[in-house]
Amino acid sequence: MPNGRGYGRGRRQHIRRFLEPCLLVLLKKEESHGYSLIDGLKEFGFDSERMDPSVLYRSLRDLEAQGLITGEWDSNSLGPQRRVYAVTKTGEIVLSEWITELRQTRKQIVALEDAYREIETSQNSNDS
Repeated sequence: MPNGRGYGRGRRQHIRRFLEPCLLVLLKKEESHGYSLIDGLKEFGFDSERMDPSVLYRSLRDLEAQGLITGEWDSNSLGPQRRVYAVTKTGEIVLSEWITELRQTRKQIVALEDAYREIETSQNSNDS
């Protein structure tokens, strides 16, 4: 429930969970470092101005710990060293499974919206 207790904490968890497949997609396209990934997340509706880098880096660490991505220090970069991330074969498999789940979730959301729209239409026609 949006205004229910603890909503903010749960919402952040959902955002982090959605962030993970988005990062895997970006890293499947090409290896990248953190700030470049923040820019790439715009494609999925994330606001780079409001993105907390600590959330991104926590997600990257989690993905790396799960063996879904690798991170290597890039010693060729000008200025401070950056970690460059790449998706692993296991990460590609998990991403494929995630996409299958997201497609199923989309069907469920559409069914929910259709049911709600039907109720609204019915109630509006009864009010007339």
